[in-house]
Amino acid sequence: MNVKPLAVAALLALSTSVWAAPIQSVDRVLAVVDQQVVTVSELAVQSKKIRASLPKGSNVTEQQIQSQALSDLVDQSLMVQLAQRTGIQVSNAEIQQNLNAVARQEGQTEAQWHQSIRNALLIEKVKQRDLHSRVRVSDAEIMQAIDQLPASAKKGHSNNMITAYMPQHILVAVNAQTTDAQALEKVRQLRAQLNQGESFEALARAHSQDPGSAANGGVLGWAIDGMFMPEFEKAMKSLPQGALSEPVRTTYGYHLIKVLQTRQQDAGDAQLRAQVRQNITEAKSQELYGDWINQLRKQAYVSVR
Repeated sequence: MNVKPLAVAALLALSTSVWAAPIQSVDRVLAVVDQQVVTVSELAVQSKKIRASLPKGSNVTEQQIQSQALSDLVDQSLMVQLAQRTGIQVSNAEIQQNLNAVARQEGQTEAQWHQSIRNALLIEKVKQRDLHSRVRVSDAEIMQAIDQLPASAKKGHSNNMITAYMPQHILVAVNAQTTDAQALEKVRQLRAQLNQGESFEALARAHSQDPGSAANGGVLGWAIDGMFMPEFEKAMKSLPQGALSEPVRTTYGYHLIKVLQTRQQDAGDAQLRAQVRQNITEAKSQELYGDWINQLRKQAYVSVR
């Protein structure tokens, strides 16, 4: 639920998307992807990046490089358009936060540079919503992964204690089907039901639109600073244990939040666990990515010329 600058920098470093390179007025359209186009110049830039990433002596053919480049550009366009269509937004403040992490590419205007960051953030957010949120990582999986790390990779105690939280939430998404006002009204109705004694777990299973936690009654597991979006974290940290929040707006929609437990953890241990959790989440999300992007392709109009 939180997009970090390094994630955006990595996305832009590995791929040049359909917005990154300046498009000449004579540039030929190579493919149409719903409401966007892919041009020959964009394919050339993306192909160049793929070539640069190949190890020395690689026997990958030019045809394979061009095919992969086109596939990447189509997928990026699909993800950006999905994010825009379903109400995901990127603020100017978020773009400013990422300027130092993302280098301006040769030939980019300042406007194109900012747009490339905006779209990279859109892609990261839509992947977090549709992929990361579906992934559950258990404490047992984290401990097993830590046990397998070499001793040099395990951080010792820092003697700096921090607070960890176990939040529970219900999400009502704002998207193409549900306006902000409709989502807010729905979450207020759910809050009223909770205040009348309804079970948080039951309402989360029935109504929450966070697929990763709904089946678990809305429980998100242990978390420390930096794991969720700032608005979510601010509300979570201000709540007494067991209290119910007011509706909290994030990029995803409106949340109702309850803190089930808190505990003190050594900062070094907590940061290691958070990093391992993130690594496992990324790996599991990657397993889901192929089916997800194929489904987007099936639902879209894609024409290669």
